[in-house]
Amino acid sequence: MLSNTQLYVPLKRVSISATIQSYAANVCITQIFRNDERTSIEAVYCFPIEEQAAIYSFVARIDDREIIAILKEKKKAQKDYNDALQAGHGAYLFEQNDQSQDNFIVNIGAIPSGKECQIIISYVSELDLVENSTKIRFVLPTTIASRYNPSQGGISSPANTTSIYVHSSSYTIDFRCHVNKLGIGQINSPSHPIQIYSNEQYYYTIIFAQQNTQLDRDIILDMQLTADRSNTFVAVEAGAVMLSFTPSDNDFQRFRNFHGQMMNEFIFIIDCSGSMDSDNKIGLARQAISLFLKSLPLNSYFNIIRFGSKYKSLFKDITDIYNEENTEKAEQYIKKIRANLGGTELLHSLQWLEGQPPRQGHARQIFLLTDGEISNVEEVIDLCRTMATSTRIFSFGLGSSPSRSLVKGLARATNGRYVFIPPNSSVDFYVGEQLQKALQPCIMNIQVNWHLNRMPVTSAPTKIPPIYAGERLIIYALTDNKSAQFDPNSSVELTIEQYRLCETKLFQSHSVGSNNMITRLAAKALILELQHVKLPSSQSKISFGSLQNSLLEQQSTLVAYNEDKIAKHNIKKRITELSLQYHILSHHTAFVGVEKRINSNNADMILSEVPIQISVDDQHLYAHYGAMNSRLANMLERRYGADLNGGGYLSRLERAIGRDINGDGYIGGFSSSSNPSHYSTPSNLARQFLRSLLNDYTHVPSVQYSAVTDTPSTFSHHSGDPQYIYNQDSVRHLIAQQKFDGSWDLDSESIEQLTGHSLDTFQQLANNQIIVSAIVIVVLETSFAAFSSLWYGVVLKARQRLLYLLGNDSNKLDALLAEIRKRL
Repeated sequence: MLSNTQLYVPLKRVSISATIQSYAANVCITQIFRNDERTSIEAVYCFPIEEQAAIYSFVARIDDREIIAILKEKKKAQKDYNDALQAGHGAYLFEQNDQSQDNFIVNIGAIPSGKECQIIISYVSELDLVENSTKIRFVLPTTIASRYNPSQGGISSPANTTSIYVHSSSYTIDFRCHVNKLGIGQINSPSHPIQIYSNEQYYYTIIFAQQNTQLDRDIILDMQLTADRSNTFVAVEAGAVMLSFTPSDNDFQRFRNFHGQMMNEFIFIIDCSGSMDSDNKIGLARQAISLFLKSLPLNSYFNIIRFGSKYKSLFKDITDIYNEENTEKAEQYIKKIRANLGGTELLHSLQWLEGQPPRQGHARQIFLLTDGEISNVEEVIDLCRTMATSTRIFSFGLGSSPSRSLVKGLARATNGRYVFIPPNSSVDFYVGEQLQKALQPCIMNIQVNWHLNRMPVTSAPTKIPPIYAGERLIIYALTDNKSAQFDPNSSVELTIEQYRLCETKLFQSHSVGSNNMITRLAAKALILELQHVKLPSSQSKISFGSLQNSLLEQQSTLVAYNEDKIAKHNIKKRITELSLQYHILSHHTAFVGVEKRINSNNADMILSEVPIQISVDDQHLYAHYGAMNSRLANMLERRYGADLNGGGYLSRLERAIGRDINGDGYIGGFSSSSNPSHYSTPSNLARQFLRSLLNDYTHVPSVQYSAVTDTPSTFSHHSGDPQYIYNQDSVRHLIAQQKFDGSWDLDSESIEQLTGHSLDTFQQLANNQIIVSAIVIVVLETSFAAFSSLWYGVVLKARQRLLYLLGNDSNKLDALLAEIRKRL
């Protein structure tokens, strides 16, 4: 539900205080509520916290009293809360929503008239590495993704509340963060203007540069890591150890030399529901699949799946070998793809994949393109979490109204990536960027060995997912003895069969004191693994009762149901035990605090739910605002130098030409200044101008602040020509001309058009089969460097082909390419 009406709001202010180490953050959220009504109120506020957060404290303060909540089994906590209110006492309840694991609800019972109450929530959370492991990213979500409900003809309220969504809220957010200086260079924020102070010896202090900040976008901090960092990091506290390992390209090369190449499966899932027919989304998707098909490595496995009300696949098996014959089949299949499969039912196609794991020694990479909403988002995401140990999902939201919760959730649940592609954009460009990541090698079947003087420990996670170059793996060791001390000469190692990937001793570790950060993170990792565990389907054979098929089937179903029920009960029991043992909130527990009051009753108490501010990402869902025409947005972007439609056009253009177009001190979202002390966000002048011009009849989405994950690239000598920016089509033409084996067979005229030189200029370097492909590689890597996301996969394949033709002599290949560059 959406409202523009001014409402009484009990929440007055939110304050965030955070302390960031290189691997985790300790966060304190303070919410200030005040009752300006004439009677007591029960305030209810639904807000987001990252699912991975280990929430360990919930405190309420009212007048001079402090109520420290106790963590209990959820139903017991809810009963205590209700009983306290009925008895006339004050009560405070904090719980995780059962359906959405990143939504939380705080209930504050019976705030007396005229009184103010502070709610303080504390948690710790791991931090992500981004941009090829060069930066640490801290994200604090502030908005709950709204969902359109067709049956209601509007937006559903979150977490079983009746809270409404509003365009602008009266409550604001303050932010203060301390960042440990060790190993940290520059700091910036792609979401908010910030100020940075470095007065303290060991910490940077970061605050918002502006006051009265709205809760309409996530808070993001990016911290540049110094070049001398180690890829292995160990932290120790009493009773717990944490190992962080980020494999480098050299690690992967050494592993390949010892073990051979690990292969991937690639599956492309495309939404073919009727809505994909609008704005030629289905045509753009076909273009993206063609790039996908051209970019796959030889001898990998692949499939293409279409879904709507039902699903259909290119191959009957989950995947088939990527060879010339199957490629021709796929090309014919792509030509016939239409938006003709009815509604948007994604679950069944994913269930088919989940039921058949990847081939031995293979990791699975899924590319999912969709443009719509689905009603069972959490069910789909929960299913995909069970595949996360072998599968990554790269999800793409197309057009003006994809399900943001679905697209983000699928990627986050499987350690993948997500992208939102604005209307009338080149889908293959975005898919190519993610395909570049998916083509990275991976290492599977890793074992962790804790050499801790035979001290028994629980390792978390118990099953280690595949790891990729530049992506961080964090593993914990947890003892039952919370005060246990570890021998400094103890060690931990990661191995694959007989190969040692890394080893480090605990005396090289970083001590984090006695704040239980590692213990809490480890306990949370165990809880998350249990939440997402795949329940084994019953394979029991019935050896009693009727042998009639129909009765036997009923009996088998009943046994499977009972076994599934028992398994779920045991998992719930174990999660609850871990939650209570380590005082970490889970979706089976809740914090409850009771404030005893004398001679009081709550008979006149009224419910007051805090409205939720719309995220800038979700403006497209509201019919009150018309969707902005993409061409108009692009025109104004070029004229006023602001990214209006959230498509990142201006940022990509700035990165391509290496210039700051809009004068914001940034080149494509990256600071153009080496001084991290201050940062300004992109100007909103064009957006404000357009709003006034159209007098609210057309909605212009706010500037997109999401951080860019690729490194800036530069144009070649052609960059002075404005038309060069449209030469993506030239790249697409070269990609289309590549043969299946990775080579090109272009004639002399084509080579001259491409390079300005005749083929004779290069022929003495090698035979035509080799030289033509080498020329195309060099041209793509130099003249078309700005479009590497399109050609990365095909060049990788071409290089492998040339390496084979040159007798696997990489020095010969490097020398040949270097000589061609000289002659161009």
